[in-house]
Amino acid sequence: MKKLLILFILMMQTLALFAAFDIFSDTAEENSQRSISLTTETGVRMYRDKQLVPVLNFGVSATQETAKFKVQADLNYDVQNQTLSSDQLTITMFQGPTNLYAGWTTHPWGSASLSHVVDVVNAQDISAGIIDDLEAMKRREFLLGFTTYWEKSSLDVVVKPGFLPNSMASDGRWSLIPAAFASVTLTEPDTQTLQNSGGGARYRLHMGNMDLGLIYFNGYWPQSGYTNITYDSSFAVTGADLMYTRYQLFGLESNVLLGPFSLALEGGYFLSEDLDGTDSGLYNSKAAYLAELSYTDTATSAFFAVAYQGQYVFDYPANPIDVDVMAAYNNKAYANTIIAVVEVPLFRQLVNARIAGTYQIESEGYLVMGSLSYALQDNVSLVGKAFLYGSLSSLSSIYDTWDANDSVQIALQAWF
Repeated sequence: MKKLLILFILMMQTLALFAAFDIFSDTAEENSQRSISLTTETGVRMYRDKQLVPVLNFGVSATQETAKFKVQADLNYDVQNQTLSSDQLTITMFQGPTNLYAGWTTHPWGSASLSHVVDVVNAQDISAGIIDDLEAMKRREFLLGFTTYWEKSSLDVVVKPGFLPNSMASDGRWSLIPAAFASVTLTEPDTQTLQNSGGGARYRLHMGNMDLGLIYFNGYWPQSGYTNITYDSSFAVTGADLMYTRYQLFGLESNVLLGPFSLALEGGYFLSEDLDGTDSGLYNSKAAYLAELSYTDTATSAFFAVAYQGQYVFDYPANPIDVDVMAAYNNKAYANTIIAVVEVPLFRQLVNARIAGTYQIESEGYLVMGSLSYALQDNVSLVGKAFLYGSLSSLSSIYDTWDANDSVQIALQAWF
């Protein structure tokens, strides 16, 4: 009840903000567009161990836009977990070819659709597993930025006053903490300070059927490292302070359209603050790269895509408690992953079927995600989803750790 009250208060604040803009804006009323919509999701998720988890979510979205500004508020309430979250709380000002924005949001980079290696502005939330939606997995945080457009190019700049690391479960079925470290006391630093600020820019150039982007970013690696490790008399770890590695990204993205085919390439060099790779608590410099080929059938809107993603860690250490070693697959300096997706609309697009798969080569881990949606009405859909985690070997990986978390979900989604 308290959370619902908070949701109501936030909506009233948003509407009050809209009213304030009505008073002070000199834009004619007929040029102002305002919309408010509601969404609901009701269903159930069943895991392989037959645990049933109710799915009950409410969302509200409010937007007001004129020729000079746009205010947007997207709020969600998860009844099962009693969590209130915001997909977006932003204000955008339009000044000729330049858009300036501030608020709680995400900022996507990258040219591919299945995965990214240069989309680094926002960390990920994997506290409840992996889903087949890159933007939905991102952690929203306060950003400041602008985008300016020219005839065949654009520049966007983003500033982060502080940062949020990856969100991971510390216990339960989605925990990634090994059993041997379950009793270790980990001290989390305050990352929401100006000292931890970051930011970057992307310049994009449009050349015929090709888009090319150059990226620079200075910020923090979203996975934590460790320092000030303490031991007991048997040399078992009892505590540690978490810390985060500052790095600079020098990145490149491109996309080439070849009729119904699209070739997307991404690559980046992550220059770590640990330049010589000797600090076991900081991540080393690395190179990351991705190639994706996709095909869209113009007659049926069917979509097919396959991607290869890899990385290589420089000065790979031999120390078994180095963070690069603990994050590696099968103790390799490199990691290679194959991703594929098939999505097909059926029955005049009343039904949409999608299947996505990931295979991590070094660990032989895999994830298969399937979804099937049926439009009962224009604003009501029945959606089924399935998630299958596993590994072809006993090698350690996130997929092997979550092997028992296979699940199916069915839900009714509606929007008004």
